[in-house]
Amino acid sequence: MEAVTERQERVLRVLVGFIEDHDRPPTTRELARALGCHVKTVYQYILALERKGCVTRENGHLRVAAELRRGLGIPVVGRVAAGTPILAVQNREGVLALGDLFGRDDVFAVRVAGDSMRDAGILDGDMVIVRTEADVPQGAIAVCYVGEEQEATVKRLRRRNGGFELVPENEAYRPLRVARDDPHFRLGGRVVGVVRRVSK
Repeated sequence: MEAVTERQERVLRVLVGFIEDHDRPPTTRELARALGCHVKTVYQYILALERKGCVTRENGHLRVAAELRRGLGIPVVGRVAAGTPILAVQNREGVLALGDLFGRDDVFAVRVAGDSMRDAGILDGDMVIVRTEADVPQGAIAVCYVGEEQEATVKRLRRRNGGFELVPENEAYRPLRVARDDPHFRLGGRVVGVVRRVSK
């Protein structure tokens, strides 16, 4: 597969995003509208991407190559200060892809519901990235499954007196104690990252 230009990468990114949001590929007009360009320009992009093996057309629908769907990330274009302001220079440093950041093996994401981990910086609606681990370290934040319904919860894990204590990071909530031999308790893995969308 040939390398794509920066503009072609943007077309792929918009195409993949549309498919993820709508569960179908966009029409040429929808893609043109999303890109802010003319339909004829979209045709040229699609032809170039077809030649490079990035997309195919099946029954009039665009399909993006599977490896590109996995590999496309968000461009990293510079640094910004969270303290003292710095000169913002847009300089492409690479691509932010969650798979590259956290790995692709034994990693999954779950959406957080509730504010029990607020003081650890994990908010309602966040996605937490979890690495599957049977032996989560003491004090790590973990996703655990509890009760007969195997409900998932994210808490700080502490081992105490032959069992577990699932500790919230919000004083409005109390820790949950679980016996080590509880047949309904299972460790899902250690939280290794948080993804938050701050606006639409």
